[in-house]
Amino acid sequence: RSRKHCLLGANCKPKSISESCISSSFAVHHFITRSTSGGSERTYNNIIMEATKQKTCVYLDYNGTTPVYPPVLEAMLPYLTDHFGNPSSSHHFGSEPKAAVNKARRSLLSLIQSVPIADLSSIMFTGCGTESNNVAIRLALLSSTHKVDKDGLLHVVTTNIEHPAITQCLNSYISGGLTPKITVTEVPVDEFGRVSSSDVIDAIQENTALVTIMTANNEVGSLQPVFEIAKICRQKHVLFHTDAAQAVGKVDLRGLADETTGADMVTIVGHKFGAPKGIAALYIRPNCLDENGRVNPEHGGSVLLMGGGQEGGRRGGTENVPYIAGIGRAADMLFEHGDRSGLEANAMHMQKMRSRLLERITTGLEESTGKTDISRVNGPLNADQRLPNTLSIGLKGVQSGRLLADIGEVVACSAGSACHSSSGPTMSYSAILKAMNVPRIAAVGTLRLSVGPNTSLEDVDFAADVIVKEATRQLNT
Repeated sequence: RSRKHCLLGANCKPKSISESCISSSFAVHHFITRSTSGGSERTYNNIIMEATKQKTCVYLDYNGTTPVYPPVLEAMLPYLTDHFGNPSSSHHFGSEPKAAVNKARRSLLSLIQSVPIADLSSIMFTGCGTESNNVAIRLALLSSTHKVDKDGLLHVVTTNIEHPAITQCLNSYISGGLTPKITVTEVPVDEFGRVSSSDVIDAIQENTALVTIMTANNEVGSLQPVFEIAKICRQKHVLFHTDAAQAVGKVDLRGLADETTGADMVTIVGHKFGAPKGIAALYIRPNCLDENGRVNPEHGGSVLLMGGGQEGGRRGGTENVPYIAGIGRAADMLFEHGDRSGLEANAMHMQKMRSRLLERITTGLEESTGKTDISRVNGPLNADQRLPNTLSIGLKGVQSGRLLADIGEVVACSAGSACHSSSGPTMSYSAILKAMNVPRIAAVGTLRLSVGPNTSLEDVDFAADVIVKEATRQLNT
């Protein structure tokens, strides 16, 4: 396809991103031809061996992390060389880094607001999504102590499919390891991994300090009705936070953080959309921690990292300017050709690759086994309710952990189930799939396949053929 609006740049070359985990189309086509010419197990083993020798590995784990896109790396380099100064410095060497940091704040605001606000202090840079989520929870609780009930408890509403950065943090407050102590209502999702906005709102109590719902699930790709929930939470004067880590770069989030009806806090994670690991951000709506009886705990300084007063006093520590420039450039790439053309073009491409992957796996299993009920798609069937790049597929009778161990050198993907034993009734699987009531036989064989803007048809066909062959081998043994 045309690279005009490819997120990796007009002249992107996959091997320049990763020598070992982005495939060469010629090599992949060669292996596909080999795999379909004879169909024997020996031929299949030769494919795996040759692909491993040539370091040809198809990357289908973009939900885990993305490569650093070449334009992003290019934007970072000046701040590792010429513009090395501290952005807090008042002299010549601090001016360019400071400008880069502020430019990146504007770029991130453009991702989540219809009309970016002028208050750049609403973006706080952090080291990872976990930090952003933890800070959002802590700010909400510490600012809302006036809402404690007769037992001194605050209340939080969330779902039963959140990332551990949310659930583990909340558990620390539930146990009293962190204060103030809280109770939590986990609103269950439906069989497609989506929560009802009305169920979320019904769970709000008088002492509810925070509602925190992820924008998109990292495992099955389900999109949550966060725009609607944010609007109603604002009307009810309850803080709303959403972890948008998996959604940025895949769906249009403009308006998510609008000043009048949007979320109060939004987590953004760089390595999920082409920036390096180690840089993230938390959007905090101006004055949201001072409204409706709340008292901003940051008036006394940072609630997490105390130090030199960086990030408007919210987070001590010298800003990581190269990485901040990188996340800003990654944001700019999504709409630099005009009104989201980069985002939309890549979303369409990723949806096409996902559909091809599903069709190839499903058809391949039917042909190799003679059965039509081997595979099961987990998550929303409606494309408007899921991420365009994510395919969670359960293979009945297959153990995903064993399959991944056998194909991991030629197809990089992940399991939707974490298998801790080789077989038997004690084998565990993903809590997300349990929450969705996915049948156990499909859950233990679930793969999470997530494509990216540079995934090719050759990549998809090769990966699907390898998965089908390995799954068939398991089913026949």
